[in-house]
Amino acid sequence: MKEIPNRIFLIGYMGSGKSTVSKILSEKTGVSSIDMDHEIEKAEGMPIRRMFIKYGEHEFRNKESELLDKLCHVTGAVDLLAGEITGEQKVLDKVSKYEVFANREEDLIVSCGGGIILDDLNRQILNRQYTIFLEASPEKLYERVKGDGNRPFAFMDIEDENERRERFLDLYRKREPLYREAAAVTVQTDGKTPEEIAGEILGLMKSSC
Repeated sequence: MKEIPNRIFLIGYMGSGKSTVSKILSEKTGVSSIDMDHEIEKAEGMPIRRMFIKYGEHEFRNKESELLDKLCHVTGAVDLLAGEITGEQKVLDKVSKYEVFANREEDLIVSCGGGIILDDLNRQILNRQYTIFLEASPEKLYERVKGDGNRPFAFMDIEDENERRERFLDLYRKREPLYREAAAVTVQTDGKTPEEIAGEILGLMKSSC
């Protein structure tokens, strides 16, 4: 099936179904899918929650940006801001663990981590791709993920249920406009199965081609 862009990026808050929908899209199209969080965990040899605790969020975000750069063949940061292309990479590393992704030219469906939009340049990169924001009610998202202790943000060492819930909702309120800024398309997911969401996305892509 060729009526799809070379790179499709799914973004959204934790619990929005990015990983599940990307796998369904992969099955329906025959296009490979990858989960950025999973790829970072493989490359770094540890779960993301442990990475946050051991190295801090900043180090994880650097790895996340580096992987995105490789996936999108991004060049220099200054040139990115100017809308120009050069051979200089935005993120320089001695030996990149993510270099293999710079050589992948095949179509890919990419499930992004929930916080990838926190970096200004990441949002610009995503906005130039076919990026889909999976929007959902934050209250419903909270109910989906509240029992998952592996989440690096809303559940980090917060014992009080009300405080944990408020932190989760506050993070969503701060991130929502950033998702919209980065996305080319917004798909409302409330009340829809992952299969229905994937079908809606395929219909949108076909109509835009």
